[in-house]
Formats: sequence, structure tokens, C-alpha cells
Amino acid sequence: MTDANVEAADKKRRWKKTIFAMGLGGVVGFLVAFVTLNVMDGESLPGVSESVEVAVLVGLTYVITALAVAVGVLSPKAGAKFLNVEDAEELQEQRSMLTCSAIGMGAAGIALVVVALGGTAGLVEPALALAIYAVLAVLAVWVSLKSWKLQDELMRAIGRESGAMTFYLVVAVGGTWALLAHLGFTAAPQALDWLSMFWGLLLVACFIVVGKRGMLVMR
Repeated sequence: MTDANVEAADKKRRWKKTIFAMGLGGVVGFLVAFVTLNVMDGESLPGVSESVEVAVLVGLTYVITALAVAVGVLSPKAGAKFLNVEDAEELQEQRSMLTCSAIGMGAAGIALVVVALGGTAGLVEPALALAIYAVLAVLAVWVSLKSWKLQDELMRAIGRESGAMTFYLVVAVGGTWALLAHLGFTAAPQALDWLSMFWGLLLVACFIVVGKRGMLVMR
């Protein structure tokens, strides 16, 4: 087999893996969103606002991502089929870092869900929601710092760029929303809306930064 054929075969394999991963993510995301919205719009949870629904969906996105990474940690062979890695050995080499990342993302996602379902009229008592959030926030920060120490320079650079991009996105989206609300063109964002923007726009920023570096296509 010539080098051109090898390159073509590898390119085809990577695109098939990309399509499979995107398809799997899309199906799982749709099912989770469908079930979640049906439950929250049902009789068991009357009067749930759109802000709560959005926050819960954003939080669950973190949880789903954490579970996907956890699969790669627990079963590198299975994880290599849909995660952006060369092979199962790469997942094994990065097991410590990925474990920290999975725990951190899962904790952050659950924290947002708990806060969204808390409040004076929520399912979770405000004091309990705050306590759970505090514990999960400390856990997320702790494992994030551990993960940072295990990352290479490329991953750290992506993290810094994503943080900066998140700031600009929050200013653009949240700032524009607040501006229009102040001028009377729309309703002002609720406190929970701001939390959803902080969590959600971080994911958008990561997607943009990774895309700019040409890392969206699977390896």
C-alpha cells in the first residue's frame, strides 16, 4: 500500500470516527434533553421557569461530558472509539488527568443543577442547595488544580485561551442582554441566567478554541 493510500485510509478512519462521535453525542444529548424537559414540564414539577430548564440542561451537559470521559478512564478500549485520542494507550497514559477532569466537570454540572432546582420555590431547600454547591465547588476546584499540574503545555494553553474567550463571550452575550434590558427592549436576565451563561459559554469557548487549533477532527 502506497503512502497516499495509507494517508487516505487514515483520513477516512478519522472522519468516520468524528461522525460516529458527533452522532452518539447528538443522540445522547437529545434523549437527555427530551426526558428532562418532559419531566420538568410535567405535573410533578409545576411552574418551572425557562431559566431553570436552561440551567439544568447546561448542568447535565457537563455531567454527560464527565460520564463520557469516565468511560474512557474505566474502559480505554471503548473510550478510544469516540474520544479524540489516538488509541486506548493514550487514555491509559492520561488516566490520572482525565479522572480529575471527569470528577471536576461532573461536580460542576451537578452543582449547577442543584442550584437551579433550589431557591425559595424550588425542590431543594436554599440552605441545603448552598451547602451542596459549596462542597461540589471546592471539589471541582481541587481536582481542576490537580489536573492542571498533570497537563502538558498545549492543554494549559488551550485552558488559558478558553478562559479568555469565555470572558469575551460573557461580555458580548450577557453584556448585550443587560444593555437591552436596561434600555427597556427586553426583560433583564435573572441571576440563574447569569450562572447558565458562565457555565454554558465556557463550553462554547472551549469548542471555539479547539476548533481554531484544528482539533475537532478525531485522531
